[in-house]
Amino acid sequence: MVLAYLHRHIATTVTFKRFLQLCTVFTFSWLFFPFAYAQEEVNFAKRPEVQSFIHQMVKKHKFKETELKKIFTAVKVRPTVIRSVKAPLEHRPWYIYQKLFITEWRITKGVEFWDKYKTALMTVEKKYGVPANIIVATIGIETKYGQHTGSYPVIDALTNIGFSQSPRANFFRSELEEFLLLTREKNLDPLKVLGSYAGAIGQPQFMPSSYRRYAVSYHGKTPIDLSHNELDVIASIANYYKQKGWITNNPITSPASLVKNQFQFLENKHKEITVIKKSMPAAYGVTNKTEAQKNSPYKIIELQNFWTHEYWFTFHNFDVIKRYNNSDLYAMAVFQLSRYILDMREKRGVT
Repeated sequence: MVLAYLHRHIATTVTFKRFLQLCTVFTFSWLFFPFAYAQEEVNFAKRPEVQSFIHQMVKKHKFKETELKKIFTAVKVRPTVIRSVKAPLEHRPWYIYQKLFITEWRITKGVEFWDKYKTALMTVEKKYGVPANIIVATIGIETKYGQHTGSYPVIDALTNIGFSQSPRANFFRSELEEFLLLTREKNLDPLKVLGSYAGAIGQPQFMPSSYRRYAVSYHGKTPIDLSHNELDVIASIANYYKQKGWITNNPITSPASLVKNQFQFLENKHKEITVIKKSMPAAYGVTNKTEAQKNSPYKIIELQNFWTHEYWFTFHNFDVIKRYNNSDLYAMAVFQLSRYILDMREKRGVT
């Protein structure tokens, strides 16, 4: 009887050990299967949607299929790109965004940048009608005056987003097309051009389509360089704003004065506040103190402070800044930084 018990116990033990071995093999196989599958998927050139894009580029723009396949085979998967696109800084409240971009360092360095390129800024402002302080502030917000132009291969960024489930995938595929055209026109290696996680290039952070359409040479004769030539950067930003409709000497924004909480009533009634009639805000307790701006069409925006909200009238040129980055926070940051830079120069008696 004892021998029978031991026999059964040993048989059960062996069976259980075998079961554990099988489970271990199965578990590891299951864990590594997605990895192996992902490894297959790393080669973008093998993906059907990328192959379709390649065929389109060959047919539409006469690219060589073998060259494009070689390029997309070298593109790497960049999970951080997708995460960054899903959570841009513009989704944060104004009081955080403002602290990130309106800093003493950016103001001081902005004054230094202006002093260094004073002649070029004066020339460009006269030619395009865009204020020097707006140009300087834009460079300051975008790349800290050229210190942070991005470390992602642009081809990787655009490909990862363009062939993802992002709602903006179509836009980034279009920019990928523009990028390949740009690199061919400028005789650049598409695998070596670096930029932001969104594929923006150089000190002004131009997307490829903007680079092709709005980048200009300051001197008009030399090749355009938006990464190292600050004169080209200054002229290109001014040209961009001018082409997007900048109106010289027109207002950008000014604080709105509110009576109690009547703005909420106005907002709830009109749902989406677009261009406001001159007589409308006063009826709801919203007033504009600046006489020079009372005759200009405007919108009203609300920005979130830590404890409360602030309200601003925004005018045509505010919307032009938003063509650079479609965010009220971004446009307000450019405006406020530009004013601080201008004020510091004036206090120093610099002309």
